[in-house]
Amino acid sequence: MKNTFQYLTLLAGLSAGVLMADTAAPATEAQAPAVTAQAAPVVTDYLNKATFLTGKPIEDAQYYIYLYSASWCPPCRALMPSVVKIYPEMKANKVEIILISCDSNDAEAKKYVEHYNAGFPGLHAGSAAARNLPSNKDIRAIPTAIFVDAQGNFIKSGNGRLILDWKNICKPQQ
Repeated sequence: MKNTFQYLTLLAGLSAGVLMADTAAPATEAQAPAVTAQAAPVVTDYLNKATFLTGKPIEDAQYYIYLYSASWCPPCRALMPSVVKIYPEMKANKVEIILISCDSNDAEAKKYVEHYNAGFPGLHAGSAAARNLPSNKDIRAIPTAIFVDAQGNFIKSGNGRLILDWKNICKPQQ
């Protein structure tokens, strides 16, 4: 399949219960790039040009987490309250979540984010804005989390539950 959204839709129709598996081997700490003051914030520049279904990203984020999720996915719905609960602390530590909704259309995606009062910005998985995010990867399952730094360098990806370990993965400057 050429399109991540089509691929996810096919997977959902075949076996929704299998969609919880990790999607990639964890990156080692040596692979996690440090955020430097000299490097240009590639992700912020890109996001400033994107049109979001909900919310706007924080301007000075040091890290971004692309969270692939959908309203029809039971593991995604189970994870969402925990993510919403930790989001204010993440923002305060300059870590931004970009929800990439795998719902069938923009209206469903927006309704999903609003249902949980998520507050973080959302994009539809089928949009060019989501597909072209710096260091975005093809995914095989949802929920999936992809961690990148402000320069767009890939850090780690895997099951969406990785978001709950964001402090250890991003190591934000307190």
